[in-house]
Amino acid sequence: MQTVVRILILSVAIALAGCALTPAPGPVTAPDMKDGDNPLFFEAETAFDNGYYEMALAQYQLFLKNAGDAAQIDKALFKIGKIYRLTGQNNEALKAFSRLTSEFPDSDQVPGAMAETMGILFEQGNYEAVIDHGRKYTQSTDKTDMLATIYTMIADAYEAMDARTDAALFRYRAMINAADENEAALAWEKLRKNTEALSTDEIETLVGQVTDRRALGYLLYRLGITMIMEEKYDDAVTILDTFVDQFPDHEDHQDALDMLSSLEERSRFTPFTIGCVLPLSGAYGLFGRRALDGIEFALSRIGETGDAIPFQIIVKDSRSSARNTIDAIEALDKQKVGTILGPMAESETAAQVAQQRGIPIVVFTQKEEVVDNGPYVFRNFITPRMQVRALVFFAIDQLGVNRFAILYPKEHYGDRFMNLFWDQVIEQGREVTGVEAYDPHMTDFADPIKKLAGLYYPIPRDLAANSLLKPEPFSPFDQEGDGSKPERTVLNLALEDALIGIPLGRDALDRIIHRKTSREDTWNPVVDFDAVFIPDAPKKAGLVIPQLAYYDIRDVYLLGTNLWNSQTLLDMSGDYMQSTYVVDGFFAKSENSNVKAFVDAFTEVYNRPPGIIEAVAFDSTLMVFDSMRQHATDSRREIQKALARIKDYAGVSGNTGFAPNGEAQKTMTMLRIEKGNFVEANPSPQPEPTPVVDEAVQE
Repeated sequence: MQTVVRILILSVAIALAGCALTPAPGPVTAPDMKDGDNPLFFEAETAFDNGYYEMALAQYQLFLKNAGDAAQIDKALFKIGKIYRLTGQNNEALKAFSRLTSEFPDSDQVPGAMAETMGILFEQGNYEAVIDHGRKYTQSTDKTDMLATIYTMIADAYEAMDARTDAALFRYRAMINAADENEAALAWEKLRKNTEALSTDEIETLVGQVTDRRALGYLLYRLGITMIMEEKYDDAVTILDTFVDQFPDHEDHQDALDMLSSLEERSRFTPFTIGCVLPLSGAYGLFGRRALDGIEFALSRIGETGDAIPFQIIVKDSRSSARNTIDAIEALDKQKVGTILGPMAESETAAQVAQQRGIPIVVFTQKEEVVDNGPYVFRNFITPRMQVRALVFFAIDQLGVNRFAILYPKEHYGDRFMNLFWDQVIEQGREVTGVEAYDPHMTDFADPIKKLAGLYYPIPRDLAANSLLKPEPFSPFDQEGDGSKPERTVLNLALEDALIGIPLGRDALDRIIHRKTSREDTWNPVVDFDAVFIPDAPKKAGLVIPQLAYYDIRDVYLLGTNLWNSQTLLDMSGDYMQSTYVVDGFFAKSENSNVKAFVDAFTEVYNRPPGIIEAVAFDSTLMVFDSMRQHATDSRREIQKALARIKDYAGVSGNTGFAPNGEAQKTMTMLRIEKGNFVEANPSPQPEPTPVVDEAVQE
């Protein structure tokens, strides 16, 4: 003990004499050295405790040099790192702490060394290294000492990198691992501050990782507030309702109740008022005006019922642009409409804004993703999926078709329908035996048709003798590269040559196809399908269908989309369409009394028959009117629930209801050709589409 004191006194004297050693901050104190203590380590500790860092550093280093396997090595390394840290030699400090953590991973000095290391890295702006060190340490230790400190430092690094969600998550971990109430309170305040800057998506991510009841309640409360700020009013009501119900003792409970009251008042609408957003000008102006005719006609029919309900419609022109669509919906929101009808173009934008503001909207579009925006979005229109489902089911159930072929244009419309049709056939347990694409810009479809019917490729020599096709020998000009003479299935070379380069319009087709059945140029196709699906527009389908007949593909059903419900197609190819079936969502010449009354009355008012757009708009308007009248409510939430419950509305565009995800479920119309005109085919039950959203989402 006397030796240590003498050393310290000498050190003070030297310091006072002007030496570079750190001066003593006060009177020198030295604890008693116990039996077994290493004198060098004891002297170093005494110097450190009294603030003589340079002398302590020298003593620690001398101790390490002579320590061998002494027990205090880890402590000496930690103190050396601390001295370097206190004297601004951070790189040397990192080396000491690194040696400590690598050589003595189980030492109780490691948590402190890790915290010091992370502090240095943070000061250097190396935030990723702070996070990496902290994560590795917390994942590899079961020690609780200083966990809250480590988590706080990780959170600080994430916050410095503007990774707000991660910062909040580690604030939460610091709180639940705090060593005392003061540390927990500090972490809680930092968590609240972090959470205030998060978006709804970020808070929802946190909610899934939090189990502490106090924190979970606060996150739900903040989620509701953030949804209000993001104008997701209906979602905010749902979240705050949950918070109020499950956290009655929470410190923010009364504030949530007040906000709910305000939101409920905001969601109220002027009774029997409907908004309408349609492209009345711009690229889709023609279609928007047709939809408006259907809506206004529905309003006039409601007025004739004599129930004196003052329904009104507020119409906004979207001008076929996203910005105008947003402005229109915001204006209708301020005008307190209960529901919005439309639009057609920019339906995705409209759906997003209406969902955010908690306004039920019924859009007229084929875009199937639009209903994914939320429970306030409904779509009432025929889609490719609906058409394909009805066609396949009808062909199987009513026509007995088990084998299908697909001949389609290689462009977006054709690709979409081809894939949907193929999938539906497989889903129904039937077979697609052939699929061929054609260039939509061409008028000669010989190659894809011959490929579909086994007429395109040469017959192998070993099969030729047994083939039903009678190959024709060729001239030397037709030899293969090896000099052999291939067999071909083409029987009339002159006729084939005549087709090359000819734009196959109706006159050309008539000259080629109208020939005697006893002709010698019979093709003898291999038709291993009972029906062929051709998803194309009337003019192009009108060229394809006669060429199928030319290649003797005659005794099969032809299946087409709603585009085929066209006089143009009948004029071009009516003679070759006797076994044709077309799907559509509306048929103006229907024998259904409801449809006939609608068509007659509409035609009398507008001097033209209605089409699918007018019919769908008419039905959608009446469904909304009926929901408002039956439920007598001024709450948009109640109207949304009423629309979601519609299952079998008898409309002129088919019986209509909504799946849990807001998708229309409609009865499609099947048409066939009789005496040169389309007529309704025998009705057939149709399979229900599989809901893609749980019903609980609607509640």
